Amino acid sequence: MSGSAVTDNDHPAALGPDESWETIHATMHGARSAFYAAGSTAILLMWAGIISIAYLAQYAVATFAADFADKYPWYPGPLWAVITFPGVIGSMAIGYRAGNALSPGRAMQSAGIRVFAYWMTVMVAAGLLPGAAGLWNEAGAEKTPFVMLGVFALGYVLFGILNRTVIAVFGVGMAVAFYAPHYLFDDVAPAVSGIAMLVMLASVAMWVRRTGEW
Repeated sequence: MSGSAVTDNDHPAALGPDESWETIHATMHGARSAFYAAGSTAILLMWAGIISIAYLAQYAVATFAADFADKYPWYPGPLWAVITFPGVIGSMAIGYRAGNALSPGRAMQSAGIRVFAYWMTVMVAAGLLPGAAGLWNEAGAEKTPFVMLGVFALGYVLFGILNRTVIAVFGVGMAVAFYAPHYLFDDVAPAVSGIAMLVMLASVAMWVRRTGEW
């Protein structure tokens, strides 16, 4: 044959029906996950810092304002609400900007609404479950954070399993940073939890630096 003959090396092998469907499915899943997890690493870094501040602030109140802490044992709730509220606004802003950078338009709006609804559901569940268990009172004040933190950690794990592994790992780490110190270190548990979250913050930052994935 002449030099114009086509050889097998000139064209890649055609994909079969099953392989074609798997490729399409993987592409669609990747695009969906990109929408839902837009800005997630920056949000994780922000929340690791915010949670660290909240833990350390709680420890500071219990240590340096013991009379206030004894008089108002429910103070951790309002304290955490004040410290973490900017994080909710910041998460929405970061996710919106990152999503628009990927694909401005109705697709991003739909993904944003779904993510917002998911996290609002997690927040409502974190508030309702302690109430349903009868913990919204002075006697249950110490147990309420254990339930709320567990719900939030589970929310991160489930979201990460579906969209991005690092988010699930963060959820597991957040739970360990809370529960382990409270069972092992008693009064200084918030300080230990705050330090543990700072370690997580450094770990996520190193992961971003190594992989370049935001």
